[in-house]
Amino acid sequence: MADPLIAGRFQLHEKIGSGGKGVVWRATDEELGRVVAMKRALPGASERELARLRREARIAAALHHPHVVTLFDVVRDGPDRWLVMEYVPSRSLAEILDERGSVSPRWAASIGAQVADAMRAVHAHGIVHGDIKPGNVLVTEDDIAKLTDFGISSVTGGGVTQTDCGLVSGTPAYLAPEVAAYGDATTASDVFSLGATLFAAVEGTSPFGTADDPRAMLRRASLGRVSSASSAGELTPVLEALLQREPEDRPNAGEVLRALRRVAGEPDEPVEVSSTMDSPGPRSRWRRAALVTLAVAVLAAIALVPTIGGSGPPPVAAGDPRSADPCALMDAGVLKGFGAARLVTDRGVFSRCDVFVRLPDGIEVDVELEFEDALPPGMSPPGQVEQRDRLVIARQPYTGTRCEHTLVLADRNRVVIAAKRSKRGSTDLCALAEAATSHAVAVLEQRGGVPRRTAGFVANSLATLPACGLLSAEALNRVPGIDASQPDTAFADWECRWRSTTSASRVAVVFDRHQPLTRADGQPVRIGDRDAFFKPEEGEDHDTCAVRVPHRTYPDSNGRVELLRVLASGEPSMDQLCATAIELARSAVAKLPPA
Repeated sequence: MADPLIAGRFQLHEKIGSGGKGVVWRATDEELGRVVAMKRALPGASERELARLRREARIAAALHHPHVVTLFDVVRDGPDRWLVMEYVPSRSLAEILDERGSVSPRWAASIGAQVADAMRAVHAHGIVHGDIKPGNVLVTEDDIAKLTDFGISSVTGGGVTQTDCGLVSGTPAYLAPEVAAYGDATTASDVFSLGATLFAAVEGTSPFGTADDPRAMLRRASLGRVSSASSAGELTPVLEALLQREPEDRPNAGEVLRALRRVAGEPDEPVEVSSTMDSPGPRSRWRRAALVTLAVAVLAAIALVPTIGGSGPPPVAAGDPRSADPCALMDAGVLKGFGAARLVTDRGVFSRCDVFVRLPDGIEVDVELEFEDALPPGMSPPGQVEQRDRLVIARQPYTGTRCEHTLVLADRNRVVIAAKRSKRGSTDLCALAEAATSHAVAVLEQRGGVPRRTAGFVANSLATLPACGLLSAEALNRVPGIDASQPDTAFADWECRWRSTTSASRVAVVFDRHQPLTRADGQPVRIGDRDAFFKPEEGEDHDTCAVRVPHRTYPDSNGRVELLRVLASGEPSMDQLCATAIELARSAVAKLPPA
């Protein structure tokens, strides 16, 4: 009997793990020819739960970190959703402890440091794992640790579910006291759970002892009374810090990483430490004593952060980001060996430049270079990373229709170079991406940074404005729960996004360049003195209504226009979303200069 085929693409082979969250299978992605791990998610879930799963999965899929199991996709197979994940030949820490009973403090510290590094990346993306435990730490034969089942854990549940114990989700033996007492999981509770995991690794049991009844364990956890470690050796003070009863008394993931590296005897690496706590400032013994010993090392590390490697001035995007010229890093002549090539300077956002190449097989490839905002501290770029003398190059896997490389500059701003086409062809897109990348690197190293634009933007261009400044807190009050004080900005503030703290609602303002709008771009609407268009866009997770407002034309061969886009997304009806998007667009247009 043939192995099952999921979503017409993924061939299941063998079960490689199981637990409270379901069975994990080794599978082959027949389309990309790679081995993956797959798990059926949320059997019998409601549409709202599935929508939440996909929202969380989209965030999780953006995480590419050496100590995080990458979530590639969520696919539908009939009524089921399946998680498609990176396949990691490994054993869980739980299996290792079942076999050995306990491990040495130094080995535990090394594994814990890798998990802390993963936690730091996860927390930087606003994700709380919620179920860190030995069963969710995978360890390869060469002692590489990877954190799995993160981000979506609040959706899929844990060892204790709502049916079991009211409103608590997670594994009682590793829960922070505030979570066991029916509170929300936070970054601080993840830190406690890592401490409990490392305690179990060196002591052979949970810091709350043992109990056959999960409810009894849950009661112990809620009291926060942990046992004293007897076999932890030099790991003991770190465990005491992580297992503090009060969330605000625990270190953040970056601080944990440095402390565990020292116990493991590993060299300190530059780590930019910033608080990921959700609670008031520190007051514990850890902060007063243990962190004092880190102060000199941390300050030294922070001083090193701007330098990626090598000597001499590193390439940066320093200065006014609006003056950074993406087209100075592109050259159509470099790509002429692949086919007829032409440079296009005004496609899409202002931080982008394109070379279009007509290949011999008739397919046109878009080689796009775009500046993106700084990579968060502790995050690694996606793909296979190459450390160059004064910058980092990361190459993502080739998909057949897209090949993407990322350059990380010394100030952690990114240059993303992608070769893409609409359908497969005979030419390897990575060859084009590599040629464009090599040219960009040569320019960066020769010029010591990103060259500036030879001419600035005219005074009434959208490019001179901050996207985040076009919607006031009063205007954003139209969307319940929107946090106007915490926008997400893109490079040069040419895109700004806000999210609701109480629902799935989102608002975005984006500056763009586009062909003149027609009825194909939506339904006409008059906004201020401008003819605009709005268009409902249905999605699997949530709906979006996009309003497009032409701002100004500018002289070029294509007659393109600068375009303001205002988007409202969420779960209200489409009519409500469009009404909101139109009103927000009116507020934004009122702040624009004359066209």
